[in-house]
Amino acid sequence: TVAMPVFSKKNETRSHGILLGVVGSDVPLRELLKLAPRYKLGVHGYAFLNTNNGYILSHPDLRPLYKEGKKLKPKPNYNSVDLSEVEWEDTDETLRTAMVRGETGILSMDVKMTVEKGKRVLFLTNDYFYTDINETPFSLGVVLSQGHGEYIFMGNISVEEGLHDLMQPDLTLADEWIYCVTDIDPHHRKLTQLQAIIRFLTGEEPDLECDEELVQEVLFDAVVTAPLEAYWTALALNESGMEEGIESAFLGTRAGLMRMTNFVGPEKKLNRKFLTKSDKESIFTMDHFPLWYRRAAEHTPGSFLYYIPEEDTKEGKKRSEVVIASTAVTVTINKKMAIAAAIGVQLRLDLLERIFWTATRQPNDTDCNTIDGMCPINCDNDNLNS
Repeated sequence: TVAMPVFSKKNETRSHGILLGVVGSDVPLRELLKLAPRYKLGVHGYAFLNTNNGYILSHPDLRPLYKEGKKLKPKPNYNSVDLSEVEWEDTDETLRTAMVRGETGILSMDVKMTVEKGKRVLFLTNDYFYTDINETPFSLGVVLSQGHGEYIFMGNISVEEGLHDLMQPDLTLADEWIYCVTDIDPHHRKLTQLQAIIRFLTGEEPDLECDEELVQEVLFDAVVTAPLEAYWTALALNESGMEEGIESAFLGTRAGLMRMTNFVGPEKKLNRKFLTKSDKESIFTMDHFPLWYRRAAEHTPGSFLYYIPEEDTKEGKKRSEVVIASTAVTVTINKKMAIAAAIGVQLRLDLLERIFWTATRQPNDTDCNTIDGMCPINCDNDNLNS
């Protein structure tokens, strides 16, 4: 809400400061955040808004912290959250002071970013770009992580070729992202973002306002990732080529495009919420990339990251019986690396355990002349397990 007082300007009453009323307007935060689209910010990037009093209007990590002794604890409520309470590594308030003054500039900081509901920490160096929004008391901040967060990979593809692959059944788009504006015209409000893009490209809805750069990225990603559908289908049909215990495979690109295939029926999946709207951590949202994408981005390209998600039950949280494994897909040109996508699988925990024990088990003919103790030995041995 933006509001300001209206005073009488009549000469005879000007010195008395007579208040005639207040005029104001409501601006949806979603509209302001269109200034920094999610896809341009990258895997760890984000945008935030604050007032000229230093209070937060919008921030993706709205978990304000305060110091109690030597410990940092979450603030009990979110009323009047100050910028220094969410960007708490700005200890000398350099960023806060500059934004309150409506200045424009850049600041770099080493930060710790929490993921998986605060259970894990990523160590990043972020660049903060900030400026005031003309004729408002607000300032906009945009944060990009150094390294891969500074680059974006883009390609060109024809609309005809892209449309064919865009309409494959295993493909979805980030529903919370704005590829096309569908909330103004009543005829467009029932359209999903994917339907809106298709109608825009086919000319069925020429009046749709779409982000052409983002739509071009989506078309390119659809074509480049299309062979995965045939590959995954071939694996599913080849019983000897698929290890029992792998439940699904998935891929997500920087443009918010996702492909997924299930290798078992829904009734056999141990974690049915994964990659659905009921599991916000595993999908693209307005605020963040999926957890499996964010964590894979900070690992060596080509290496897989493994984690066990938690499930919410009536009895509380419990450890899932599945494992998520993912890796980043990168493109490097002239020593500049961009993360184009992340790909992974959901597999049963017992399958990973079998693979682990097989990989670590020693054969019975191992030469143990230089090893003290019982030989041969392997990781299944009771002495080790105890």
